[in-house]
Formats: sequence, structure tokens, C-alpha cells
Amino acid sequence: MAATQYVHAEKYESSEVKLFSQKTKEEPQNLAFLSPTMAEYLRSDIPGKKILDIGCGIGNWCYKAAECGAKSVDGFDIQEEMVELAKKANSKFNMVKIQVGDVMCMPYDDNVFDVAFSFYITCALRPEACIKHFEELYRVLAPGGKALVVAHSRPAFEKLFLRSGADKTAVEEKITDQLMHLKQYPSLSEINYAFQSFNEVLRAIFTLDENGYLQETREVGKLSIGQIVWVKTQITTFPDYFYDDQFIQQQSNAAGLNIDRIENYYTEERRIAYNKTNPEIKLDKDITDTPPILMYHLSKPVNNLLT
Repeated sequence: MAATQYVHAEKYESSEVKLFSQKTKEEPQNLAFLSPTMAEYLRSDIPGKKILDIGCGIGNWCYKAAECGAKSVDGFDIQEEMVELAKKANSKFNMVKIQVGDVMCMPYDDNVFDVAFSFYITCALRPEACIKHFEELYRVLAPGGKALVVAHSRPAFEKLFLRSGADKTAVEEKITDQLMHLKQYPSLSEINYAFQSFNEVLRAIFTLDENGYLQETREVGKLSIGQIVWVKTQITTFPDYFYDDQFIQQQSNAAGLNIDRIENYYTEERRIAYNKTNPEIKLDKDITDTPPILMYHLSKPVNNLLT
């Protein structure tokens, strides 16, 4: 299947892929606020296991899995530049194999992996590809295998998340002013240039109106499944597809996967731990009260072999 199934592959230019990769390497803990969240999972579920990293990007989690004692680590990504960066980053590990691949047809046999990571992959896929992603995830997992799917939750599309102490009114005025200066159907480069001074913003959501002008949105009811949204984070701004919590759960179940539990990314303990390691950012308590990200702990039933 062509890379046009992926909003990121459609929208990123070569120079922007390199820029995002460089910023991620410079600020690795900012990749997904995952440092405190994943520590326990990596210690308990990775050693001695066969790991798959779906949409591995520059290979951060391949590296972490290898470092934590995985038996083998496979990763793939649709973008060749990302794959080359990931290979270089993991070159010291003989058990890590990274290649170009597509979630619509993962380049692996059935019933292979003990653990699979899918971090922010669903939001990069068109609806038909997102559905196929869960089917393929089921196929490549060994019976009893686990998957950790990280995806945006409903509050991610309903709130403006700011750094602790930021003046919300002043930030909103700045956003409004910049939006007024953007032309119709702005490019990714133009959006990032306009938003580069929004240092107080941890997360904001934008959509194109019917005339092609970018607008901030906090009304989930006006979004449709699979609609393209523009996500401003502390690193960059990028396009994603909108899926709500119900859609992710429905597709997991439809593919035959068990939902063992759903966990908020940002527990209060993890928020405190993150703030200790990232004092220049400081997450407010609203990020635990209305968490923008969920972790879906999925598993493949032991008695359900794919035929």
C-alpha cells in the first residue's frame, strides 16, 4: 500500500523530517513525555522477549527495548529517512533489525512477537489504514502476546494545554493574531513558522475551515472520524487524523484483541516525576485531571490462532 495512507508521509517535506528528527534527538524526553511512564513497563515486560516497534521513527524505543534486555527487536517505518536514522541509532545492537515497512501489510510472519509498540501510529493513518493496523497487529502477535497502543484521548481535542504559570489569555490572543496572518491552505512550513513563538503551548488543536483558513478547535462534536487536524506541541506542529477513544476500542475488539486495561499517560506520580526531570517545562495538574493521551494495554487471546 502506498505511503499516501499516512498523513505524515503526505505532509512532511524532506527537510522537515530531518528537522523534527534533530529536535527529537536534542530533546528525547519530549518525544512523548514517556520517560517516567515507560520505565516500569520496560523493566517488566521487555527482557527476553521478541519486540516489534510499529512506525519506529528514529528508533528511540527500539534502542530502549534492546537496552532493557529484549531477545530481539524489529522496527519498521514508512519513511526511508527515518529508517536510516534508526539504523544508525541502533547500530551497536546485533539483535535490532529495522526496515522500511507499512502497517497495512507488516513485513513479518504470523504469530511472531511477544510485545508490540504502537506509539501515536493510529493518528497518522487514514481510517481504512487504521482499521488494518489493528488487524495486522493481531496477526503478527504470538498467542498471549501483548501490545501497547498509545493514542490521543478525547480531552486532547477539547483543551488548550499550557506550561505551568502561562497566561492563558495572553497565549490565546497570540494564537488568534497569528491565525489572522496565515493565508488560505497554509503549508506545514508556514504553520510551523507562525507558531514557533508559542513556547507556552504544550498542546493545541487546529482544523481548516470550509474556506481553507486554519482555526483553533476545542469542540470534539464538530470533528468527524478520520478528519485531519493540526496538532501544535512543544516541539513542532504536524497533521494528524482525529479518532476518539471509542473508535480505538472498537477497532481493537473488532480485530480480536483483548483490552486488558486503559491507562492515563499522566498519573499524578508520573506528572511529579516528569516535572523533576524537566523543570523548565512543568506540567500542571490539569494534565492528570483531563489526560490528553491514553495507553491501551492489549493482548492476543491464547486460544485464537489466526487461520
